Amino acid sequence: MKKKSVIRNPQSAIKKGYIETSYGLIHYRAAGNAKNPSVLLLHQTASSSVMYEKIMNLLADSYFLFAPDTLGFGGSDFPTETANMKLYADSLREATEAFGCKKPFAFGHHTGASIAVQMEFDAPFARKIILSGAPYLTSEQKENFKKGIQSIVIEKDGTHLLKLWQRLRAKDETADLQLTQREFLLNLRAGERYTEAYFAVFNHDFENQLAQIECPILVTAGDEDTLKDSLDAAFRVLKNGEMRRTIGNTYICDQSPETVAQIIREFFTDE
Repeated sequence: MKKKSVIRNPQSAIKKGYIETSYGLIHYRAAGNAKNPSVLLLHQTASSSVMYEKIMNLLADSYFLFAPDTLGFGGSDFPTETANMKLYADSLREATEAFGCKKPFAFGHHTGASIAVQMEFDAPFARKIILSGAPYLTSEQKENFKKGIQSIVIEKDGTHLLKLWQRLRAKDETADLQLTQREFLLNLRAGERYTEAYFAVFNHDFENQLAQIECPILVTAGDEDTLKDSLDAAFRVLKNGEMRRTIGNTYICDQSPETVAQIIREFFTDE
């Protein structure tokens, strides 16, 4: 496997690059000193590792941060087959190991939380895990969420662009327009295949896997997060867990990076 990094922005602590894996090229962002504890950051759908840039700049002095783009999103290759949670987990484990993250802490937001659980269930790898907006869902909740998943179908008159913009603005009408624009472009890049990640979450045996994990886990969610109602249920099944409520929505990592960075600093310590 090959790894190549290049500093894109001299004003930022973040480096970008690609890792060649058996599943395709994985694009990533990284920051910090390799001598510090490693932190793996797993993003939500249909965003990318860009959602962690503010947090990475805040934590680069204390951690070795690795934020890969999930296959099919950001700058990573599309998977050669229909994606599922196992495929996401296996590809990102390979990328994480190739990058040199040894026994990392792991932080996953929404889909990233599912991926972190699958990775730890398959082969324990993390010191501690933070699950932000953990998708601990009942069958009824999954069915309701499925109704809201709309494929991006390209229309000649471009109406699909307006529909996508309106859907993203509805998630947070107060969001900075540049944030909506960024997510809009990332959704377009994922195209009709962005729905695969959602259905990978719905088909994931998250509830049973989470209940079997031994390592310390913190579950957290913002008071306006679409998955805030899953917080109590996820906490109840943890073998070694903590719970923390905070203020924010699905964009908490972008809108309240100081809050998230503080949660990471407090929980990601070796006691």
